[in-house]
Amino acid sequence: MRRWAAKLFNGATLLGLGGVLVAFFLNGRIDQYLHPQFRPWVLGGGIGFCIAGAVYLVTRKSMDCCIDGQCIHGNPRNPVRAVVAFGVIALPLVAGSVLSKDSYDQQAILNRGFVQDGSRLPVRSSVKNPDQPVIPSTALGGDKNQSSVEPPLPQDNSAGPDPLGSGQGQNPSPGDDSSDQYLPRAADGNVALEVSDLLYSEAEQSLRKTFTGKTIEVIGQCLPASDKTQFKLVRMFIVCCAADARPISVPVKLDKPVSIPDMSWVKVIGQPEYVTSGDKTKVVLKAASVAPTDPPAEAMLY
Repeated sequence: MRRWAAKLFNGATLLGLGGVLVAFFLNGRIDQYLHPQFRPWVLGGGIGFCIAGAVYLVTRKSMDCCIDGQCIHGNPRNPVRAVVAFGVIALPLVAGSVLSKDSYDQQAILNRGFVQDGSRLPVRSSVKNPDQPVIPSTALGGDKNQSSVEPPLPQDNSAGPDPLGSGQGQNPSPGDDSSDQYLPRAADGNVALEVSDLLYSEAEQSLRKTFTGKTIEVIGQCLPASDKTQFKLVRMFIVCCAADARPISVPVKLDKPVSIPDMSWVKVIGQPEYVTSGDKTKVVLKAASVAPTDPPAEAMLY
């Protein structure tokens, strides 16, 4: 009986671990805790724990190593150890998965401290949204030495206007910006950026040149300031997992005070303004409108 009790609790520990990992992956809750490139390993680990637990429960332990009545299986047969292992490992994990909110409250964000300087962010993640075009460096051209650029080869445009609209062989209008075609767009046509994009632009002249004068929209959580015409637009930024998550924010300025619940999700439409002081450039989002919105599919930024 002692042996079967120990076997039951040890198997339940393995199945509990595996079940929580698999459930977190299948219901999408893992998205709030882990970088996308590590999520498949969670599923693999969960399946491995479940298989190990099932095999442990259905297999019969061999006693061939017990000779002359002396056996080394005393500890594995001890149900107390198995119950302690279940209570220390599996039970807290299962309870936490049931009771956790999968989000950070205002106090947790304040305790972690804000990142408000783009130079303190890590290099851009290689995990991109496949539907979002990437702006090539040749299109940005903010830091390009124009004297080193070779003139384009002559083009024969005698057949009529350029069907692709590339402008080869024509005089571009002063407002032409070759990077515009690569900027992600929202349904209403505004440029859709993230809080991290605005912070990165503080240190990258090419991005500042691209974003300046554009009407953009950014989604984040509202953390109010003492001045009712300002607030911080906040997102959580992670490198690996929720343990290293840090809140990043940009200041938002309003023409008039608005009533926004703390930590609610909002969509801000406006234009970025850059203020240079010495060798530092800071971004401020001048808002034309602020409206409540649903949380994005990926609440974390990477």
